[in-house]
Amino acid sequence: MTPARIVLALFACVNIARGAIHAFAADGGAHSIAGLNLGDEAATILAMFATIGLMQLTLGGFQLWAVLRRPDLVLVLLAFQTVQTVLGAWNLWFWRPLPVVVPGAMFNLVLIGVLLLTWVVTLTSKRKTP
Repeated sequence: MTPARIVLALFACVNIARGAIHAFAADGGAHSIAGLNLGDEAATILAMFATIGLMQLTLGGFQLWAVLRRPDLVLVLLAFQTVQTVLGAWNLWFWRPLPVVVPGAMFNLVLIGVLLLTWVVTLTSKRKTP
């Protein structure tokens, strides 16, 4: 199995786990994990978290399917994951940061490092292949 497939499989697991928490936990992880004060807008925040969670579950499912059945799509889904992770981190750190530092902020920086390393290994190995 190629490094790209392994990393995409790991991202599928991360997306499925995060998605399940955001979609199905009573508070979507907003307060219990991230420490956000839900206040008067709890219903709105929980609806948004559930929507994000369902999207993460969908993405994780497609990623797992590609790893197991469609390896020709692995690089496309890895590119999508890279863009999504970079934009998510940019949002959490610069564009619209939350009032508290959430675990996803640091975690996304680590994930960007993993993705960049995966791309370097993938592109370097493709150049060496005749």
